[in-house]
Amino acid sequence: MDIRTVLHKLSEKEDLSAEEVYTALTEIVDGGATDAQIGAFIMGTKMKGETVDEIEGAGKFFRERATRVVVSDPEELVDTCGTGGDKSGTFNVSTVTAFVLAGAGVRVAKHGNRSVSSKCGSADFLEQAGAKIDLPAEKVAKLIEEIGIGFMFAPLFHPAMKRVIGPRREVGVRSIFNLVGPLSNPAGAKRQIMGVFSDELVGKLAHVLNKLGILKAFVVHGKDGIDEVSISSATLVGEVDRGEVKLYEFVPEELGIQRRELAQVCIASPEESFRMGFSVLEGEEGPHRDIVLLNATFGILASGKTDDRKTAFELARESIDSGRAKRKLEEFIELSNRM
Repeated sequence: MDIRTVLHKLSEKEDLSAEEVYTALTEIVDGGATDAQIGAFIMGTKMKGETVDEIEGAGKFFRERATRVVVSDPEELVDTCGTGGDKSGTFNVSTVTAFVLAGAGVRVAKHGNRSVSSKCGSADFLEQAGAKIDLPAEKVAKLIEEIGIGFMFAPLFHPAMKRVIGPRREVGVRSIFNLVGPLSNPAGAKRQIMGVFSDELVGKLAHVLNKLGILKAFVVHGKDGIDEVSISSATLVGEVDRGEVKLYEFVPEELGIQRRELAQVCIASPEESFRMGFSVLEGEEGPHRDIVLLNATFGILASGKTDDRKTAFELARESIDSGRAKRKLEEFIELSNRM
């Protein structure tokens, strides 16, 4: 099926199979489609609404085209990469969460990028910390093996995305391409906490992760609109657990966390994002610590270290209070620069 046939189906609001999306992306990435056709594909899938099968096909394609990071026991690895795009302005919770997980003894393969719609992406946060982010696959693997956490800067590991950068920028809407990054961990991580920018994506992406062979994952969306486990509202959760998918709501009171206004964890710049995130690792109390603890709880649950939320919460708290989470960041900065 060529790109014209795919676009005709989309114009009629017909769903595509995973195989049809895979074939269309092959033509797009390998140069068989024009910019206009790529733009039409973006708008066609967006206007129709992406299905589980369509997202699965895109995820499978970009997984196979990613530059691989080869590490031992990828089934133990956890990623905290989300879709971004919630436009809430919170500090970079997912990156701080990654170091809390590492401090708790979880092996982390953190996938991420610079900010697109937020004030600070994972790459921006780590640069503010003084880390080197543009490391090749073999050096990322060494970080994971030696200190238990590595960072994969998405543009370096997804050369297939280069073909769609221009059309995506020109069209300027969130699309299926915003969803495939968190589905395409270059180290093959089998465990994940994934924040998403829409409540409609929670169930969809949980089912996609299940189809792609993830062992344990939590897809989360705060009902206040954030792509994190929220401190200001209930959170919609899609849990994937070895072939089963469950959907439910979580409230912070379940773990003894008082609700706070979202504005208390919002920032205006990458510098402010780093200061707020680093203060969490230094043990400072407040809503910024609470939101990290909530997200780290689900990250620890994804790792399989425990199935009990309260135990996972305590492991996250101990990672911070013992100083291990902060030391993991310091080790990451030192080793990334020494390589």
